[in-house]
Amino acid sequence: MHALSQVMVGVLLVSASLLVMLGVALLLLMRIEPGHPYTRDWGWSHILLGIGLALGVALAPTDIQSLHYRLQATVATACLMGSLALLMAGASRYRSRAWHWRRALPVFGLALLLILGLAMVNQAWAVLAAALILALGAWIAGFWLWHRGSTEERFVAACFGLIGLVHLSGPVIDPLARSIATHIAGTYVQSTLAVGLILLSAHRARREASVMSERLRQLYEQSMQGLMIIRDGRVLYANPAALTMFGYASLDELGPGAPLARLLPPAHQAGVAERYRQVMEQQLARIEWEGERLHRDGRSLYLRGSAGYIRWEDGPAQLLLMLDDTERQRAIEALRRQALHDELTDLPNRHAALARLAELTAPGSPGFALLSADLDRFQLVNESLGHEVGDALLQAIAGRLRAALPPGAMLARLGEDQFLLLLPGVQEAAAAALAGERMLAVMTAPFAIQHRRLYVHLSVGVALYPVHGSSGAALLRAADIAMHRAKQQAGAAVVLFDPHMSSHSGERLEIEQALAAAIEAEEFVLVYQPKFRSGDRELAGFEALVRWPRPGRGMVSPVEFIPAAERTGQIAALGALILRQAARQLREWQTQRGRVLPVAINVSPLQFEDPCFAGGLLAMMQAHGVPLSLVEVEVTETAAVTHLDRVLPQLAELRAAGVGVAFDDFGTGQSSLTLLRRLPITTLKLDRSMIDPLPEPTAAAIVQAACLLAQALQLQVVAEGVETEGQAQAAERLGCTHLQGYLLGRPLDAEAAGALLSAPSTHPA
Repeated sequence: MHALSQVMVGVLLVSASLLVMLGVALLLLMRIEPGHPYTRDWGWSHILLGIGLALGVALAPTDIQSLHYRLQATVATACLMGSLALLMAGASRYRSRAWHWRRALPVFGLALLLILGLAMVNQAWAVLAAALILALGAWIAGFWLWHRGSTEERFVAACFGLIGLVHLSGPVIDPLARSIATHIAGTYVQSTLAVGLILLSAHRARREASVMSERLRQLYEQSMQGLMIIRDGRVLYANPAALTMFGYASLDELGPGAPLARLLPPAHQAGVAERYRQVMEQQLARIEWEGERLHRDGRSLYLRGSAGYIRWEDGPAQLLLMLDDTERQRAIEALRRQALHDELTDLPNRHAALARLAELTAPGSPGFALLSADLDRFQLVNESLGHEVGDALLQAIAGRLRAALPPGAMLARLGEDQFLLLLPGVQEAAAAALAGERMLAVMTAPFAIQHRRLYVHLSVGVALYPVHGSSGAALLRAADIAMHRAKQQAGAAVVLFDPHMSSHSGERLEIEQALAAAIEAEEFVLVYQPKFRSGDRELAGFEALVRWPRPGRGMVSPVEFIPAAERTGQIAALGALILRQAARQLREWQTQRGRVLPVAINVSPLQFEDPCFAGGLLAMMQAHGVPLSLVEVEVTETAAVTHLDRVLPQLAELRAAGVGVAFDDFGTGQSSLTLLRRLPITTLKLDRSMIDPLPEPTAAAIVQAACLLAQALQLQVVAEGVETEGQAQAAERLGCTHLQGYLLGRPLDAEAAGALLSAPSTHPA
C-alpha cells in the first residue's frame, strides 16, 4: 500500500503540474490575443485546479484530524471553487453571455462554506459535495458551449461533460477521492480539455482575425476614399476608389512597376519625394497634404489627403489616403474669380484692384502710377440706346484697353463706367500723363455696336505712389479727385493730381455735410441789393441775396454752398428758407416802414423739379400777408432752356397770380427769340459780361439790340454789374430801364435796406 500510495502521489503531482502548465499556456495565448478574456479565465482555472488537486489530494497530510490537514484542505477547496468559477466565467464570456462577479462570488462562497462545514462533520460528505458542485459547474459550462455550438465547441463541451463525470467518479470509487484511476482519467480528460480550449481559443482568434481582415478589405475596397501603398516611387497597392480616381482599372495599366511619377505633375514630384523621405525616416503617422495630380487622360485633379508610415509585406511603406477635391476646388476657384472679376468685361473688379494696390503700396515698395478713367456721358448711351448697347460698349472698351496694356500693367473695372489702370515702374509724372494720353488715343476710333458707330471720350485722373498717397485707399482717392477735375474740362482730358485738389474736395465735402444742420438752425441770412430806375436813379426795388455767416468759420460764399445744396438735394429746403425769410421781411417792412418795394428772389432750376413749387410760393406769401405784386422770381437763362418743360407751366402760374418774373443772366446762354416770346417774363436782366465793356461801340451795339428786343416784348431791362458812371450812362442811353451794381448800391442788411426805404430821397448820393 505504501508503494501504491507513493505512485499515486507521483501521478497526482504530475497531473497537477500538467494542469498548471496548460493553464500557463492559456495565459500566454491570452497575451498573444488580448482581446479574448475567456482565455485568461480558463488559464487561471487550470492553474487553480492544479494547485487544488496538489494540496487537497497529492500532498494532503495523512492525519485528517490535524489542524494542518484542515488548513490545507480549506486552501485546496478554495482553489477548486475558484477554478470552477473561472471555468464557468470563461464559458460564459466565450458565449458573450453576461457574467457578474458580484453575483457569482456569493454563490461560490456559500458552496465553499458548505463544503468546509461538511468537512468538519464528515470528510467523505465534504468530498462528495465538492464533487457534485464541480460536476454541476462543468456540465453548465459544457451546456453553454454545446448549445448552438460548432463541432469544435461541442467537442470541448463534451470534455466538460467528461470532467463532470470524472469529478463524480472520485467519491464513488474512493470516499476521499484518492483513487488512482480517477486521477489518471482526470489527467487525460483535463489535458484534452486544456488542449481543446487552447485550440478553440486559437481557432476563434484566427476566425475573428479573418473576419476582421475581410471587413477591412471590404472597407477599403468599397471605400470612396482612395488608398495607396507606396514604396520607393512604386505603387504596391491601390484600392478601386484610387484607381477610379486616376482613371485606371488596375495597377497593370499604370505601366511596368506601377510608377507613381505617372500620376504627378513635374512641378510636384520633388515635393512628393521629400514627403516620402520624411515619412520613412521619422516613421510619421500622418502628414496632411493637398495638391494637383494627373488623370489618365491628362486633365488635372486636385486631391486632399494624408501620408503615413505602414508595414506592408514585411517592409516599410507609405500609406496614402486621398479624396478627390477637384469639383470643390473648381467651385472655390469659380467663386474666387467671381469675387475678383467683373462678369461683364472679364476684367479684375474693385476687390482685385484694391488687393493689388495693397501689395504695391507695402512699405518699401517702388513707385508706380495709378490712372482712374471714367467714360463721359455714358448714362446717355444707356438712356437713349438701352442697357444692352451700353453693356456691349463697355465690353468693347475693355477689350480695346486690354489689348493696349503695357507689360506688367493691370486694368480693372471699378464701377459702371469707371476703369482703373495700375502701371508698376512708372514713377515720373510725365510718363504717367503720357500713359493717360495713350488711353485717350485708344478711344479715338469709333466703336461699332449693333450697326451703330459710337464715339467715346474718357476723363483720366493720374496719381503717383508714394507722392500722392502712401496707401491704396489714399492713392485711389487722389486719382478719383483728379479724374473728376478732368471731367469738368471740355472733351477728353488727362489731369495729374495736385494736393490742392484734395483740400478743395475736403472743403466741398465738409460744406455738404454741414448744410442740413445749417438750414435747420437758419444760419442763412438775406442781404438786399438795391435796384434803381434809369434817369432819376430812384430806388425801384431790391434783389434778395442769400449769405451764410457760418458760426466759427466766417462767411461762406454762395458760389460754394449753392452748388453744394444742389448736389445734395437740399436746395429745396434752402430755397424754402429763403422764401420764408423774404416773406417775413416784406411783411415787417410793410408794418414798420409803411412803404414796400418789390423784392426779387433767385430760384434754382432744381426747385422747379417740384411741381408744387409755384403753388407753395403763392401760399407762403399769402400766409404772411404779402401782396404778390411785391414779389419777383429770378430764373436763369440756363435753367429756362434746360428745364423748359417744368419751368414754363410754373412761371405761367406765378405770372397769372401777379408775381413778377425776371430772366436773369441774359446773354450768357443759348436762348432764342422764340423762347423769350414764350416765357411769361416781365424783366430781362443783362449779365454783367454785357455791361462791363461799356461804353465800347461793339458792346453798346449788343446792349442796344437787347434793349430794343425787350421794348418790343414790353419788358423791363436791368443792367447788372454797373460799377462806373460811364457804364451807367451808357446803359441808360442804350435803353436799360433799371440799373444795379456797386456804383449805386452794395448789398445791405435788412436794417440798412429798411432805412433806405424810409429815407426822404431814395436815390444814391
